Amino acid sequence: MSPHRRKSAATAAGSALAAAAALLSFAPSGAAAPAPVPDSPPSAERTHDVEHFTPSGPRGYRPDVPARAPKRISDRHRPLSPAEAKADGAVSSLHRTGSTTERLDLVFVGDGYTADQQEDFHKDAEAKWADVTAIEPYKSHTDKMNVWTVDAVSNESGVSGDPTQDVVKDTALGSYFWCDGMERLLCADLNKVNSYAAQAPAADIVVVVSNSGKYGGAGYNRLTGYPFDGVSTLSSDHADSGLIAVHEMAHSIGRLADEYDYGQSGEYTGPEPEDVNISTYDADEMAQNGAKWHTWLGKDDPAGGTTGAFEGAGYYEKGLYRPTETSLMRDFSVREFNNPSREGLIDGFERYTQP
Repeated sequence: MSPHRRKSAATAAGSALAAAAALLSFAPSGAAAPAPVPDSPPSAERTHDVEHFTPSGPRGYRPDVPARAPKRISDRHRPLSPAEAKADGAVSSLHRTGSTTERLDLVFVGDGYTADQQEDFHKDAEAKWADVTAIEPYKSHTDKMNVWTVDAVSNESGVSGDPTQDVVKDTALGSYFWCDGMERLLCADLNKVNSYAAQAPAADIVVVVSNSGKYGGAGYNRLTGYPFDGVSTLSSDHADSGLIAVHEMAHSIGRLADEYDYGQSGEYTGPEPEDVNISTYDADEMAQNGAKWHTWLGKDDPAGGTTGAFEGAGYYEKGLYRPTETSLMRDFSVREFNNPSREGLIDGFERYTQP
């Protein structure tokens, strides 16, 4: 099922959040949109698998974290003033190229920005969008994307856990560092993220921009029960945080696997993965069987060297191969996708843009 057909099915099923999105007409910049719809009760107690990042990139840590923010953070929340509430949930178009049914719709939502800081959020969202589109094949496929911003007004500026674990802020999405005890793991209350993302005309992928200069982020890319395909969280003012969105969007758009391993002795013994950038075949087997990225073998690769088959991928040290020594799906030392991953992303853009 294509992503847009899946999204339509969720709407037909009667989700209150999806219905709110369907009823909303695009609000021009500065116009007030309806207040965010209430949290979705069925999602309240869920946990979700997230990808953890360190300053050098993804490091293979995938904890299950709760959908909601911790009680110590949610208890701090206070209602907005009438003036703040009027601005809360306003939607703007950052990049619009066509109908939502024929485009990949990316939604930026800010957290930890007060009513007076929404212009800062818009500038930060533009900067992160520029980070994404500086890298191929996003750069060559901006015509296949719509980009929306949703203003989330917070009572306090900043993010919980910044600079230290004991700091608690009253923010719209409840973003917080030290999620699952990991300082750089930046989680958010997904039910609140959902309610704000639903204000946009459509949402395939959501990026939460948290108002902080501290490096951190998370990738929710195996979500169920939400009308979008993935969520990235990242800090607004760290130079490398945009790479988190670049990496996480690739999971959703290109159906790409992580190319790193856990640095342990585990060996994969399962079937051939569906992911386009990992395989049980080594280079010789791939060529003999005409499998996976066999057409790329031996060709110059933008991620470095030539495309081949390097053991260690998909969280296993043995039994799975990746196309290059490193790439953006392995760590952030190289800011390029390898050839098979680029091909997967391009195919993904085609899936999203089919009416």
